[in-house]
Amino acid sequence: MQTQKSVGLTAAMAAALVLVAIPQVGSKPLLAEAAQQSSTPSTSGQSAHDAMPGMQHEGQTMKMDNMPGKDHSMAMPEGADTVQFTGKEWSEFNHRGAGWFLFFWGLTALVAGLQSPRKTWWRFAPAIVLLGLVEFLFIRNDPESWPTGSIGLWASLSDPEVFQHRVFVLLLLAMVVVELLRAGDRLPPFFAQFSLPGLAVLGGIYLFFHKHGGAPMQQMMQQMTDPAIGSSPAMKALMASMNTVKHEHLWFSILGFGLAGGRLLLDGGWLKGRVGATLWTLFAIILGIYMMGYVE
Repeated sequence: MQTQKSVGLTAAMAAALVLVAIPQVGSKPLLAEAAQQSSTPSTSGQSAHDAMPGMQHEGQTMKMDNMPGKDHSMAMPEGADTVQFTGKEWSEFNHRGAGWFLFFWGLTALVAGLQSPRKTWWRFAPAIVLLGLVEFLFIRNDPESWPTGSIGLWASLSDPEVFQHRVFVLLLLAMVVVELLRAGDRLPPFFAQFSLPGLAVLGGIYLFFHKHGGAPMQQMMQQMTDPAIGSSPAMKALMASMNTVKHEHLWFSILGFGLAGGRLLLDGGWLKGRVGATLWTLFAIILGIYMMGYVE
Protein backbone atom coordinates (compact mmCIF):
# COMPACT_ATOMS: atom_id res chain seq x y z
CA MET A 1 0.00 0.00 0.00
CA GLN A 2 2.83 2.36 0.90
CA THR A 3 4.51 1.57 -2.42
CA GLN A 4 1.33 2.45 -4.34
CA LYS A 5 1.09 5.78 -2.54
CA SER A 6 4.70 6.60 -3.35
CA VAL A 7 4.25 5.69 -7.01
CA GLY A 8 1.05 7.74 -7.23
CA LEU A 9 2.64 10.81 -5.65
CA THR A 10 5.64 10.52 -7.98
CA ALA A 11 3.27 10.34 -10.97
CA ALA A 12 1.41 13.45 -9.87
CA MET A 13 4.65 15.42 -9.50
CA ALA A 14 5.83 14.20 -12.90
CA ALA A 15 2.55 15.30 -14.44
CA ALA A 16 2.96 18.79 -12.99
CA LEU A 17 6.48 19.02 -14.43
CA VAL A 18 5.20 17.90 -17.82
CA LEU A 19 2.54 20.62 -17.68
CA VAL A 20 5.27 23.18 -17.15
CA ALA A 21 7.28 21.82 -20.07
CA ILE A 22 4.43 21.54 -22.58
CA PRO A 23 3.71 25.28 -22.87
CA GLN A 24 7.38 26.03 -23.32
CA VAL A 25 7.61 23.60 -26.22
CA GLY A 26 4.27 24.71 -27.60
CA SER A 27 5.43 28.32 -27.79
CA LYS A 28 8.08 27.60 -30.42
CA PRO A 29 5.69 27.88 -33.39
CA LEU A 30 4.74 31.33 -32.12
CA LEU A 31 8.36 32.35 -31.89
CA ALA A 32 8.91 31.19 -35.43
CA GLU A 33 6.24 33.48 -36.88
CA ALA A 34 7.96 36.60 -38.16
CA ALA A 35 6.15 39.89 -37.88
CA GLN A 36 8.60 41.89 -39.99
CA GLN A 37 6.30 44.20 -41.94
CA SER A 38 7.30 47.35 -43.76
CA SER A 39 5.28 50.53 -43.41
CA THR A 40 3.96 52.22 -46.57
CA PRO A 41 4.32 56.03 -46.42
CA SER A 42 1.02 57.87 -46.49
CA THR A 43 0.33 60.19 -49.42
CA SER A 44 -2.35 62.16 -47.57
CA GLY A 45 -0.45 63.57 -44.63
CA GLN A 46 0.08 61.79 -41.34
CA SER A 47 -1.75 58.50 -41.10
CA ALA A 48 -3.31 56.99 -37.98
CA HIS A 49 -0.43 54.52 -37.81
CA ASP A 50 2.09 57.36 -37.87
CA ALA A 51 0.21 59.09 -35.08
CA MET A 52 0.34 55.93 -33.02
CA PRO A 53 4.05 55.11 -32.59
CA GLY A 54 4.87 51.49 -32.05
CA MET A 55 1.43 50.21 -33.08
CA GLN A 56 0.70 48.73 -36.50
CA HIS A 57 -2.32 46.64 -37.34
CA GLU A 58 -2.98 44.08 -39.97
CA GLY A 59 -6.51 42.88 -39.49
CA GLN A 60 -6.83 42.10 -35.79
CA THR A 61 -3.08 41.69 -35.16
CA MET A 62 -1.09 44.32 -33.26
CA LYS A 63 2.57 44.73 -33.98
CA MET A 64 4.38 45.47 -30.74
CA ASP A 65 7.79 46.57 -31.96
CA ASN A 66 8.94 50.02 -30.80
CA MET A 67 6.61 49.85 -27.80
CA PRO A 68 8.61 50.36 -24.59
CA GLY A 69 9.02 47.08 -22.74
CA LYS A 70 7.02 45.11 -25.32
CA ASP A 71 9.75 44.11 -27.78
CA HIS A 72 9.15 40.37 -27.93
CA SER A 73 12.18 39.14 -29.82
CA MET A 74 14.21 35.95 -29.82
CA ALA A 75 17.99 35.93 -29.91
CA MET A 76 19.29 34.40 -33.13
CA PRO A 77 22.74 33.19 -34.25
CA GLU A 78 25.13 35.85 -35.52
CA GLY A 79 24.22 37.01 -39.01
CA ALA A 80 20.57 35.98 -38.70
CA ASP A 81 17.63 38.36 -38.44
CA THR A 82 15.87 38.86 -35.12
CA VAL A 83 12.52 37.08 -35.07
CA GLN A 84 9.63 39.27 -33.93
CA PHE A 85 6.29 37.92 -32.77
CA THR A 86 3.12 39.69 -31.75
CA GLY A 87 2.17 40.47 -28.17
CA LYS A 88 -1.33 39.27 -29.04
CA GLU A 89 -0.11 35.74 -29.77
CA TRP A 90 2.09 35.74 -26.68
CA SER A 91 -0.77 36.85 -24.44
CA GLU A 92 -3.26 34.39 -25.91
CA PHE A 93 -0.86 31.49 -25.47
CA ASN A 94 -0.19 32.47 -21.84
CA HIS A 95 -3.90 32.70 -20.99
CA ARG A 96 -4.70 29.40 -22.68
CA GLY A 97 -1.76 27.69 -20.98
CA ALA A 98 -2.93 29.03 -17.62
CA GLY A 99 -6.39 27.65 -18.45
CA TRP A 100 -4.98 24.14 -18.73
CA PHE A 101 -3.31 24.45 -15.33
CA LEU A 102 -6.55 25.69 -13.73
CA PHE A 103 -8.47 22.87 -15.39
CA PHE A 104 -6.14 20.23 -13.93
CA TRP A 105 -6.10 22.03 -10.58
CA GLY A 106 -9.88 21.74 -10.39
CA LEU A 107 -9.82 18.18 -11.73
CA THR A 108 -7.32 16.92 -9.15
CA ALA A 109 -9.24 18.74 -6.40
CA LEU A 110 -12.44 17.08 -7.64
CA VAL A 111 -10.84 13.64 -7.36
CA ALA A 112 -9.61 14.47 -3.85
CA GLY A 113 -13.08 15.73 -2.92
CA LEU A 114 -14.77 12.57 -4.15
CA GLN A 115 -12.56 10.61 -1.75
CA SER A 116 -13.84 12.65 1.21
CA PRO A 117 -13.80 12.07 4.13
CA ARG A 118 -10.85 9.76 3.51
CA LYS A 119 -7.52 11.56 3.33
CA THR A 120 -5.27 10.20 0.61
CA TRP A 121 -2.18 11.52 -1.16
CA TRP A 122 -4.51 13.11 -3.75
CA ARG A 123 -5.13 16.02 -1.37
CA PHE A 124 -1.60 17.26 -2.17
CA ALA A 125 -2.00 16.99 -5.95
CA PRO A 126 -3.99 20.25 -6.45
CA ALA A 127 -1.27 22.30 -4.76
CA ILE A 128 1.39 20.68 -6.94
CA VAL A 129 -0.53 21.56 -10.12
CA LEU A 130 -1.08 25.12 -8.87
CA LEU A 131 2.66 25.41 -8.23
CA GLY A 132 3.18 24.48 -11.88
CA LEU A 133 0.95 27.43 -12.85
CA VAL A 134 3.07 29.76 -10.70
CA GLU A 135 6.24 28.58 -12.45
CA PHE A 136 4.62 28.91 -15.88
CA LEU A 137 3.48 32.50 -15.30
CA PHE A 138 6.69 33.50 -13.56
CA ILE A 139 8.70 32.54 -16.65
CA ARG A 140 6.32 33.56 -19.43
CA ASN A 141 4.35 36.58 -18.17
CA ASP A 142 6.78 39.30 -19.25
CA PRO A 143 9.60 37.89 -21.44
CA GLU A 144 11.28 41.30 -21.78
CA SER A 145 11.65 41.59 -17.99
CA TRP A 146 13.45 39.68 -15.23
CA PRO A 147 14.05 36.72 -14.94
CA THR A 148 14.17 36.00 -18.70
CA GLY A 149 14.53 39.50 -20.17
CA SER A 150 17.02 42.33 -20.12
CA ILE A 151 14.92 44.67 -17.95
CA GLY A 152 15.74 44.35 -14.25
CA LEU A 153 13.19 43.44 -11.60
CA TRP A 154 12.84 46.90 -10.02
CA ALA A 155 12.89 48.71 -13.36
CA SER A 156 10.18 46.42 -14.75
CA LEU A 157 7.84 47.20 -11.84
CA SER A 158 7.41 50.75 -13.19
CA ASP A 159 5.22 49.24 -15.92
CA PRO A 160 1.69 48.87 -14.43
CA GLU A 161 1.00 45.67 -16.38
CA VAL A 162 4.23 43.99 -15.26
CA PHE A 163 3.59 45.06 -11.66
CA GLN A 164 0.10 43.58 -11.72
CA HIS A 165 1.40 40.34 -13.23
CA ARG A 166 3.84 40.05 -10.33
CA VAL A 167 1.01 40.59 -7.84
CA PHE A 168 -1.07 37.84 -9.46
CA VAL A 169 1.88 35.43 -9.28
CA LEU A 170 2.33 36.24 -5.57
CA LEU A 171 -1.40 35.64 -4.96
CA LEU A 172 -1.15 32.25 -6.66
CA LEU A 173 1.98 31.38 -4.68
CA ALA A 174 0.13 32.24 -1.46
CA MET A 175 -2.68 29.92 -2.56
CA VAL A 176 -0.13 27.13 -3.10
CA VAL A 177 1.23 27.58 0.44
CA VAL A 178 -2.29 27.63 1.89
CA GLU A 179 -3.31 24.48 0.00
CA LEU A 180 -0.20 22.58 1.09
CA LEU A 181 -0.55 23.58 4.74
CA ARG A 182 -4.25 22.83 4.71
CA ALA A 183 -3.71 19.41 3.14
CA GLY A 184 -1.21 18.65 5.89
CA ASP A 185 -3.56 19.93 8.63
CA ARG A 186 -1.02 22.60 9.56
CA LEU A 187 -3.27 25.69 9.30
CA PRO A 188 -4.99 27.30 12.31
CA PRO A 189 -8.82 27.09 12.07
CA PHE A 190 -9.29 30.76 11.12
CA PHE A 191 -6.78 30.66 8.25
CA ALA A 192 -8.05 27.24 7.15
CA GLN A 193 -11.54 28.72 6.73
CA PHE A 194 -10.84 32.09 5.14
CA SER A 195 -7.38 32.09 3.52
CA LEU A 196 -8.11 30.60 0.11
CA PRO A 197 -11.58 32.19 -0.32
CA GLY A 198 -10.10 35.54 0.64
CA LEU A 199 -7.22 35.20 -1.84
CA ALA A 200 -9.64 34.19 -4.61
CA VAL A 201 -11.88 37.22 -3.92
CA LEU A 202 -8.85 39.52 -3.85
CA GLY A 203 -7.68 38.17 -7.21
CA GLY A 204 -11.15 38.59 -8.74
CA ILE A 205 -11.38 42.21 -7.56
CA TYR A 206 -7.85 42.97 -8.71
CA LEU A 207 -8.76 41.85 -12.23
CA PHE A 208 -11.13 44.82 -12.50
CA PHE A 209 -8.09 47.11 -12.28
CA HIS A 210 -5.87 45.11 -14.62
CA LYS A 211 -4.25 47.45 -17.18
CA HIS A 212 -3.95 45.20 -20.22
CA GLY A 213 -1.15 46.37 -22.51
CA GLY A 214 0.60 48.39 -19.83
CA ALA A 215 1.65 52.03 -20.06
CA PRO A 216 2.01 52.10 -23.88
CA MET A 217 -1.58 50.94 -24.29
CA GLN A 218 -2.81 53.62 -21.89
CA GLN A 219 -0.99 56.25 -23.94
CA MET A 220 -2.63 54.95 -27.09
CA MET A 221 -6.09 55.16 -25.55
CA GLN A 222 -5.52 58.82 -24.69
CA GLN A 223 -5.16 59.59 -28.40
CA MET A 224 -8.76 58.58 -29.01
CA THR A 225 -9.71 62.26 -28.64
CA ASP A 226 -8.15 62.88 -32.06
CA PRO A 227 -10.94 62.26 -34.63
CA ALA A 228 -8.45 61.22 -37.30
CA ILE A 229 -7.09 58.51 -35.03
CA GLY A 230 -10.33 57.47 -33.34
CA SER A 231 -12.06 56.83 -36.67
CA SER A 232 -9.20 54.89 -38.23
CA PRO A 233 -9.69 51.15 -38.95
CA ALA A 234 -6.59 50.40 -36.86
CA MET A 235 -8.01 52.12 -33.78
CA LYS A 236 -11.44 50.53 -34.28
CA ALA A 237 -9.78 47.10 -34.40
CA LEU A 238 -7.83 47.98 -31.27
CA MET A 239 -10.97 49.06 -29.42
CA ALA A 240 -12.80 45.87 -30.45
CA SER A 241 -9.88 43.83 -29.12
CA MET A 242 -9.82 45.74 -25.83
CA ASN A 243 -13.58 45.28 -25.36
CA THR A 244 -13.16 41.53 -25.91
CA VAL A 245 -10.39 41.43 -23.30
CA LYS A 246 -12.51 43.34 -20.76
CA HIS A 247 -15.45 40.99 -21.33
CA GLU A 248 -13.28 37.91 -20.83
CA HIS A 249 -11.63 39.29 -17.70
CA LEU A 250 -15.08 40.07 -16.30
CA TRP A 251 -15.97 36.39 -16.60
CA PHE A 252 -12.65 35.46 -15.02
CA SER A 253 -13.69 37.51 -11.99
CA ILE A 254 -17.24 36.11 -11.86
CA LEU A 255 -16.04 32.51 -11.95
CA GLY A 256 -13.36 33.38 -9.38
CA PHE A 257 -16.02 34.75 -7.04
CA GLY A 258 -18.04 31.55 -7.52
CA LEU A 259 -14.96 29.50 -6.67
CA ALA A 260 -14.38 31.61 -3.54
CA GLY A 261 -18.01 31.22 -2.45
CA GLY A 262 -17.98 27.45 -2.92
CA ARG A 263 -14.70 27.13 -1.06
CA LEU A 264 -15.98 29.31 1.79
CA LEU A 265 -19.01 27.04 2.19
CA LEU A 266 -16.66 24.07 2.45
CA ASP A 267 -13.96 25.57 4.66
CA GLY A 268 -16.50 27.27 6.92
CA GLY A 269 -18.33 23.99 7.52
CA TRP A 270 -21.65 25.20 6.05
CA LEU A 271 -21.57 22.66 3.21
CA LYS A 272 -20.19 19.32 4.28
CA GLY A 273 -19.48 15.96 2.72
CA ARG A 274 -18.62 15.29 -0.90
CA VAL A 275 -20.97 18.00 -2.16
CA GLY A 276 -19.07 20.68 -0.29
CA ALA A 277 -15.72 19.16 -1.22
CA THR A 278 -16.51 19.14 -4.97
CA LEU A 279 -18.72 22.21 -5.59
CA TRP A 280 -15.92 24.77 -5.71
CA THR A 281 -13.84 22.56 -8.00
CA LEU A 282 -16.47 22.88 -10.73
CA PHE A 283 -15.85 26.64 -10.88
CA ALA A 284 -12.11 26.02 -11.24
CA ILE A 285 -12.72 23.50 -14.05
CA ILE A 286 -15.14 25.82 -15.88
CA LEU A 287 -12.74 28.76 -15.50
CA GLY A 288 -9.93 26.66 -16.94
CA ILE A 289 -12.03 25.57 -19.92
CA TYR A 290 -13.12 29.15 -20.56
CA MET A 291 -9.51 30.38 -20.53
CA MET A 292 -8.50 27.69 -23.03
CA GLY A 293 -10.49 29.64 -25.65
CA TYR A 294 -9.05 33.05 -24.75
CA VAL A 295 -8.74 35.47 -27.68
CA GLU A 296 -7.92 39.14 -28.06
